[in-house]
Amino acid sequence: MRSRGPVSINEILAATGLSRATVDRVLNKRAGVHPRTQAHVLRVLARLENGGEPGLQESFSLQKREAHRFAIVVQAGETFRRSVLETVQKLQNAESGAAILQAAASDSDEETIELIQTVGRESDGLALVSKNIEPVKSALKELRGAGKSVVALVSDLDVTARNAYVGIDNRAAGQLAAFILGRCLERAGDAKVAVVVGYFSYLCQEDREIGFRSLLRQRFPRIEIVEVVKGEDSREATYEAVLRLLKKRRDIAGIYNVAGGNFGLAKAIDEAQLAQRPLYLAHEVNEITEPLLRTGVIDFLITQDVRSLVRLGRQVLIDLRLGVGSVRELNYLPVQAVSEFTLFPSGDNK
Repeated sequence: MRSRGPVSINEILAATGLSRATVDRVLNKRAGVHPRTQAHVLRVLARLENGGEPGLQESFSLQKREAHRFAIVVQAGETFRRSVLETVQKLQNAESGAAILQAAASDSDEETIELIQTVGRESDGLALVSKNIEPVKSALKELRGAGKSVVALVSDLDVTARNAYVGIDNRAAGQLAAFILGRCLERAGDAKVAVVVGYFSYLCQEDREIGFRSLLRQRFPRIEIVEVVKGEDSREATYEAVLRLLKKRRDIAGIYNVAGGNFGLAKAIDEAQLAQRPLYLAHEVNEITEPLLRTGVIDFLITQDVRSLVRLGRQVLIDLRLGVGSVRELNYLPVQAVSEFTLFPSGDNK
């Protein structure tokens, strides 16, 4: 068969189903690619250079051999959990390739552990949003011992329990919240603020609170955190806890919610009927927070793009599975702050 000349990298990507970074490493003879993956790329390249394309049977065999099955487990507040699962489904329907994603929701620590032990072991790798507690970490260590890769999403885990982290820098996100709140309230002199958390066993929530507290102390010493309210990532628990706080402390000038439960928090602020509504900062653009932001109930949202989160998590799982040596331990997404004036038209940011 006659040679057809140079082959473009896009042709190789389409024929192999691999990432551009992996193919580039093979073509440039750099280390960090599994021998099986390297042989596959070179085999496809040779076939394309000779003017041929894989036959249907060959193509199907390659797809079966190279398609990986990954699981995503999400233990979080109901709204964020649903947002991640819907995004996984949309991406799976729209983007065929070298990875098949299976998403599962968890309502409890026990269910998370069960999912790690079942869908985690049945998959080629696992990404998850979970608490950083000993029973979960123990199950993940066993999974890694069985040769499976683990990626922490949104909320990091101990380094012994995961291979990599994907999400925003949560301590920096807390600092951003403190800077916005501090600049808005500093002219008021001494101001009292509160922080709403779900569970500190989520490292993302602990890191946000630490970043928030440290920057206020450094840059805005006259602003005092007078209460840390536990809302358990629940609209009901958040409503009850915040309403109790606002009935006791009528001088709260700002509230930073590092967790979920924003419907309950907004309801508590409305019912408290303070002389001046507190500045209100929270996380994530979703079906609950978006209308609250548009109507001026929430002042600022600190957010990450969920589609980018899932895509990057999937790519890190693929690279770990293929043995790509350049996989970073910490894979940060941009931290974004939005207001009602900078939010995309409804539906455009999905």
